[in-house]
Amino acid sequence: MYGENAPPSWARLPGARCRAVEHLTKLEGLKEFEFLEGLDEEFFQALAIAAAVLEIGGGTALFREGEPSGAVYFLREGRAKLYRSSGGPKARDQILGVVGDGAVIGLPSALEGRPQSQGATALTDCVLYAVFRDDLVELMGRFPDASLRLARALAARNREMEDLVGDLVFHSAPQRVARMLLNLATEEGRVTKRGVVFEPSLSRQEMAEATGISREALSRALSRLSQEGILDLGSKAITVLKPAELRART
Repeated sequence: MYGENAPPSWARLPGARCRAVEHLTKLEGLKEFEFLEGLDEEFFQALAIAAAVLEIGGGTALFREGEPSGAVYFLREGRAKLYRSSGGPKARDQILGVVGDGAVIGLPSALEGRPQSQGATALTDCVLYAVFRDDLVELMGRFPDASLRLARALAARNREMEDLVGDLVFHSAPQRVARMLLNLATEEGRVTKRGVVFEPSLSRQEMAEATGISREALSRALSRLSQEGILDLGSKAITVLKPAELRART
């Protein structure tokens, strides 16, 4: 009756319209991931079927270091931090990166089939597509082009980690603070007549963790930049008054 265009079996079951709408919504959302652009429609259809929509609030842990790596998360909306903890009675975190729309989270450990090597926590409300590891591995086998794109995403994340190590080893604390502020302003800011204004998704403590310094050292660095007229520190927002001078400090 239907031939090659026969609808899937679930389309003829009660509630099918709701599931069809959800499927189309996932399909449209997944096609917005820049690193997947241009892949075959068949791949997106299969990925949308495998993906589950996950909505979490800011401050919610997506996973913690050492937990099983059962899924990979495609971040549609929001921002999240990736971090490692030193453990022990005086545990402290080192933020490994802040990721936003279009990022893939949890891919390295999932592909290795090993526990999570880092933690991930939502900084803002987030919408993600979760795909179980086994489903993703099966899709990568069926669609080599998609497998290559995921490998490139993994390589890009590895390069960011190398940059972080270089920053921690070769740059001073004030330089790391300036670089972090520039990155946040670029990703989260809006241009106004006074400068680039942003409400950082990172708390002051998280800023210190991202730059590998103490909260006190961060406060001193921010105060110095404010006294020199490079920043305006509000109660919530930060305004970069002189972006060129801030860049020169990196």
